[in-house]
Amino acid sequence: MHSAALELLIAELAPKVAGARVVDAREDGSTGALVLTLSGREPRALTISAGPPGVIFLAPAPEGPEPAAARKPSAPRSSGGRGREGALERELKGATVEELRVGAHASAAEMLFSRSEDIGRTTRRTLAIELGRSPGLALSETGSAPGRPARDEAPTGDRKHAPGAMPAGVPTVHWRRDPDGRLHARLSAGAPTAPCDGSREFATFNDAAAHLYSEFALPVALERLRQRLSKPVRAELARKLHAIEKVEAEIADSARAPEYCRQGQLLLSRKETIRKGDTVARLLDYDGTTVVEVEINPALTPAQNAETLFRRAKRAERRKTKAPARLAQLKPEAAKAKALLDEIGQADERKLAALESRLSPAPRAATTKKAESERARFRTYTVTGGWQVLVGKSNRDNDVLTHKVARPEDLWFHARQAAGSHVILKKTGTGREPEQAAILEAAAIAAHHSKAGKSRRVAVCYTEAKHVRKPRGGAPGLAIVTREKVVMVEPKLPEE
Repeated sequence: MHSAALELLIAELAPKVAGARVVDAREDGSTGALVLTLSGREPRALTISAGPPGVIFLAPAPEGPEPAAARKPSAPRSSGGRGREGALERELKGATVEELRVGAHASAAEMLFSRSEDIGRTTRRTLAIELGRSPGLALSETGSAPGRPARDEAPTGDRKHAPGAMPAGVPTVHWRRDPDGRLHARLSAGAPTAPCDGSREFATFNDAAAHLYSEFALPVALERLRQRLSKPVRAELARKLHAIEKVEAEIADSARAPEYCRQGQLLLSRKETIRKGDTVARLLDYDGTTVVEVEINPALTPAQNAETLFRRAKRAERRKTKAPARLAQLKPEAAKAKALLDEIGQADERKLAALESRLSPAPRAATTKKAESERARFRTYTVTGGWQVLVGKSNRDNDVLTHKVARPEDLWFHARQAAGSHVILKKTGTGREPEQAAILEAAAIAAHHSKAGKSRRVAVCYTEAKHVRKPRGGAPGLAIVTREKVVMVEPKLPEE
């Protein structure tokens, strides 16, 4: 979303949501958007879509005991066993919206919530909403989110207009397809500055945001899912086709077995005619008139070159029986991969959900010696979706876990402002992303294995392991983290 459009959209929504109580909080099963049902004379649903295209809008709440999002029949992404209510939804349900505002930079927004607890205590939370290239939601104690301004400060992003001055523009949704056929849609304050396939203007930015979500959020989510499912299948098909091409070349080569054998015999019987440094030996055949050209390695003797040809003849003979059988196995496998690729390309929402469930099984527990060594050195847990979580037992183990065992794309967790274990959620080689429930459970494990483990709620930061580094000369267990997100969780282990 364009920064000016985001500011104008929030300016429209802020007075409408301030003071409202969150009656219900649900996740849209089709797009993963967070839907908050707000109290009022006419209950309204505030939809927060942190996935592409990122957008926020207010609409009448659906009739019935549950929001429409909860009644979605299927989801185009893995639910990971997320039948129970998530921690984020539990934390927001019953809270009061104090403020909706622009975040610390041009593609972010923030919602401030308060909740009355027991014995007259009020807790305040900030929901950071990232709508840029790395979309996501993170709930934290108000004022504790990294990189966020204090409540009485004005956000300082990359907006170019003067503080307090609102940009002007016409709410416009425009869309295009890139050269790979992927759909992109955006909300801006005015005509698009780049070429697009189409655009539409609206009376309000909220109307434009609602249209962007209803018309493009699900198609974009489905296309991204389609691309994710297609990628490994396309790679598998390419491998099968390459193998077929190689085996077909071997079959063609197997017919030359007698020729290689005859060339080796000629090299041995006519070796006196071969000059040092020759790369091609021109030998007189046994009929006394025909000249046979044989490619040779000038670094080898005629006898060694002949031995090479005899070995090639033996390989060619073996391929006469093995290569056709291998080809008969590869062709159906390639056809199956091609059929699956076509099926993914033509599948609708329900079919894609079924395909994702079939093609993305829960990761199996590793059985290698390396994995067994990791189990011995680190605490191990399994969270929702079958994801493996490793926990360091000491500062030295934390170093090894973070800087040697963890791969760049694995997720790294640590309790904020409290000493504790380094925690890694391993996702290497799975080809999929962990569910929000798995992330929250891994964060709860990190909170449990920290000095704040006895607290009711603990702030835990997480990021990809590639954004964690050890300072030069730093003590064991010391790490510097960038691009972190923060979640508030209850310290506990999965079995609890």
